[in-house]
Amino acid sequence: MKTSSCKRFTLIELLVVIAIIGILAGLVFPALGTVRNNAKKSKASSECQAMKTAIVMYESEFSCWPGNVGSKDGLVTNYVEMCKILTGKNSKKTVFFEVGVGYDENKGILDPWGNPYQVILDADYDGKIDNSVQAVKEVNGVNNRNGQDLRNKVAVYSYGDPSETDLSKLAKSKKLVISW
Repeated sequence: MKTSSCKRFTLIELLVVIAIIGILAGLVFPALGTVRNNAKKSKASSECQAMKTAIVMYESEFSCWPGNVGSKDGLVTNYVEMCKILTGKNSKKTVFFEVGVGYDENKGILDPWGNPYQVILDADYDGKIDNSVQAVKEVNGVNNRNGQDLRNKVAVYSYGDPSETDLSKLAKSKKLVISW
């Protein structure tokens, strides 16, 4: 009678290896989610700065805000029209903002989470955005600048992760993606 000298893995050894792989995968997946969210924040921050620059360039070229958008307390109320103007639908056909994947003709330029950016303009051309604008007030409160106006002509921000829209909570948790 011949005895086999081949050594095989036992069922217990295989189960131990599968369990170890499962534990390691469980540790890696949450880290990937954090990396993905940080990448979205970085992209949103970059796009906020690019949009801010595009709006300032438009204002410099045409001596008015894009499309003379109606704004209340500096908040842009006709965001979609402003986005069309910045992307080349203006009298000189000048493109001030190059759009990529995050553009929708009906919603405008979208952040990485698929929401429109929020834009605040210096509506009265006094070189500052008033602290009365809710987003400015909340961010200033977190950064110990209560009551101070924002010394910018343009401010752009994103709520970030769409699961939260309370500006106060977003500012305190520093999840609000801002250009100032």
